[in-house]
Amino acid sequence: MDRRLFLTGMFGVAAAGLAGLARPGRALAGVPLASGGILDELNAPLASPLKNDETRPEGEPVQYRRPPPPPGPYRGPRRYRRRVWRRVCRRERFRGRWVTRCYRRPVWIWVAG
Repeated sequence: MDRRLFLTGMFGVAAAGLAGLARPGRALAGVPLASGGILDELNAPLASPLKNDETRPEGEPVQYRRPPPPPGPYRGPRRYRRRVWRRVCRRERFRGRWVTRCYRRPVWIWVAG
């Protein structure tokens, strides 16, 4: 395992050394024969379409929240708690032998009704 780590590290150092020696040339975006392509548009200053406040269009109000629930006592199905019994089993040592003892434990669950 140590040899593998050593060899992997040496290959990584060799790859980094080769990458440092072979320096890439100037990267061009788009067609290399074009003057700048999209880069000219990105470097150009932004022209504001709105010169003053009079030409600003009116926006529509946007609702991001849900409407409140309707008034009244009804808010959905009623839920209540109901007691059920769950069976719980344990293995214990009793007089030198392993025995399984089970008992019932009350548990409350929510029931829609």
